[in-house]
Amino acid sequence: MPSVAHEPEMVAAGIPSPAFVSAVMATTDPDPQEFVLQGFDPVTATVCVEWRIRIADLDALRDVLAVDSDGDPELRCFYYYLSAEEVRRIGELCVPPVVLDAIYTGITRFDPIFADVPYMVHTNFELPLMLEGRKPFAILSDGYPSEWFDEHLAPFEPFVASGQLVRRIVDMPLPELKRRHPDVDGVRRVYFALPGEEWRIDEYIASIENRTRDWDDELERLQGALLGYEGGQNDWWIEHKVKKLAWWHPTPEASETSG
Repeated sequence: MPSVAHEPEMVAAGIPSPAFVSAVMATTDPDPQEFVLQGFDPVTATVCVEWRIRIADLDALRDVLAVDSDGDPELRCFYYYLSAEEVRRIGELCVPPVVLDAIYTGITRFDPIFADVPYMVHTNFELPLMLEGRKPFAILSDGYPSEWFDEHLAPFEPFVASGQLVRRIVDMPLPELKRRHPDVDGVRRVYFALPGEEWRIDEYIASIENRTRDWDDELERLQGALLGYEGGQNDWWIEHKVKKLAWWHPTPEASETSG
């Protein structure tokens, strides 16, 4: 049976919140039969190859993935660590049927949110971009303790140990959250920076996470710049994504972030 990762909650330049995701998907009318097969780099555990496919028989796909209809009725989760047999069966379900390479070990729905973005969005590519020197700073967060989050961060560990990346971990206990979810103590934010770029961590905490004013275009642009997006990329994101949903303004409490 494949492992399952639910959709993360993200707010950052080029990184949508759950409400943003729902609204954009509603306006882009995604094809419910479109999926993306993914292969992963063994060092960074990052997607290194993708193949967009169409599957008409969703009930058969649910059977392959052993999906609980109550847990993921619309197949919106990420399914990875697929076995060779599962990959073979998925290939047979494709329209038209295909013989899939063994490199493909994950499947997820095609995401229309970034389909029209004319630049590379960093989400899920933070580590390789940082190792290539193309991204100076990244932040990932999740509730803690979290075995899934620990596994997600594991590929960063060797590069922190070697000094190629600088890491800072900040835990925010949330008693109200723990009352509702006893197995969660709060939110853990993990910041990564290239050596010499550590100032971005302090600036992000001070200006983004501890901001005292409502979210606006200036903060959106600052957030994008700190994460390594270029000026024109931030301008495009604000004009084509944020302003199309004028009601979408992240609050300080909504900074479940990856970027």
